[in-house]
Amino acid sequence: MDTPNEPVFDRITRLVTVLLGVPQSTITLIDSDRQWFKSQVGINISETPRDVAFCAYTVLEASPLVVKDALQDERFATNPFVTRPDGIRFYAGIPLKNSQGLVLGSLCAMDSKPRQLSAQEQAALQDLADIVTGEIHLRERLIKEQKNSIATQKALTELHQSLEQQIERRTRELNLVIESAYDAYLSIDAQERVLDWNRAAESIFGWSRKEALMRPLTALMFPQGLPNQDESAPISCEATRRDGVRLPVEVRLKSYEINGRMRRSLFIHDITERQQLERLRDQQAREDVLTRLPNRRALDERLSEAMARVRRTLNPLAVLFLDLDGFKRVNDQHGHAMGDELLRDVAKRLQYAVRETDFVARWAGDEFVVLLEGVTAEALEPLAQKLIRLIEEPLHVGSSTLLVSTSIGVALFLPGASETAQELLKRADVAMYMAKRAGKARIELARPADITPKT
Repeated sequence: MDTPNEPVFDRITRLVTVLLGVPQSTITLIDSDRQWFKSQVGINISETPRDVAFCAYTVLEASPLVVKDALQDERFATNPFVTRPDGIRFYAGIPLKNSQGLVLGSLCAMDSKPRQLSAQEQAALQDLADIVTGEIHLRERLIKEQKNSIATQKALTELHQSLEQQIERRTRELNLVIESAYDAYLSIDAQERVLDWNRAAESIFGWSRKEALMRPLTALMFPQGLPNQDESAPISCEATRRDGVRLPVEVRLKSYEINGRMRRSLFIHDITERQQLERLRDQQAREDVLTRLPNRRALDERLSEAMARVRRTLNPLAVLFLDLDGFKRVNDQHGHAMGDELLRDVAKRLQYAVRETDFVARWAGDEFVVLLEGVTAEALEPLAQKLIRLIEEPLHVGSSTLLVSTSIGVALFLPGASETAQELLKRADVAMYMAKRAGKARIELARPADITPKT
């Protein structure tokens, strides 16, 4: 304990932070009243009292210890290194034993947020702990074999070669993962200059690795610099390609320190396709599958907006509620496939008959709703009669002729009306049923809504 830093141990702690994606890693030695850090990344102290040390439990149990969420573990929930802001949440420790099997300390990985440790990650941590254990055993042998310096030096050289080979193998594996990753990977220094740049970054942003190295992020993808420094969650923002095209991205950022120098790793994921799928799902959620008309959800949104415009512009709004007469007979005589074809045709006729600024939606079954903004009461009757005549035109499908009519209920929404969108639709619906009872293929004007008196 209390010996100077050594490169071989510092390499291990740096590899732990990169391989596991954690901000902190230590090689810890425990004595009767303290834990001391032989090597550390992301921690600016050299020792702590033993009674607050996670590694003390690893030493006592002499087996790997993984704490997924320290706040949920009664052993650590009140620990001052847990309760402080950005305190320890995740901990993984592998015991380090001497040649007699006594546990001297542990190789630790820590994070400020809860997480799982996969079997592959635990195996990598164990491999690195084995390397540290090998170094410990080496030092024991050196103490015992001081008189045989030539043999000791040879053993040390061979062991170092072996360690270097293992570290080199792990480094190659890590580089292979980074180079074959679907996401862009960048390593930057404290001035946001690029230190590493993988193939995905070349593909996504159009800069070769040679062109990108040592250039600042402001010149490559983020003209205003990184938009957010929060490392607890992915950052959603826009990045700029070399050709000037802007694309939405999700950035995962992790800071670490090497030899007193701040470094940050960025994994950048292009979310263009995800956003397109979200927009498509949003569109499909508002579209009737059969007729491709807006559905009831889209109608509810459009109607509320139209009523708000009436209150602002003082221009009236008409709601036409249409129900097909004789549609059940078409289904019974010709089958539901023919009925579906008729509904699609009626949808097209309605869209053709109204203005581009008007709104046609399928309510349900054989019911449709038309919103007419800025239409006068005098113009409603001719327009509704036009729709009746248009729908009564026969539809010829193969050798079959399909005939239906429509009953229309009309409700006017005037400035000052106190009703809700659902109440307005209900008035039009009631008027439609009155038209059906009066003989079908008719128009019925709904009773006026209550008007809120002006003060």
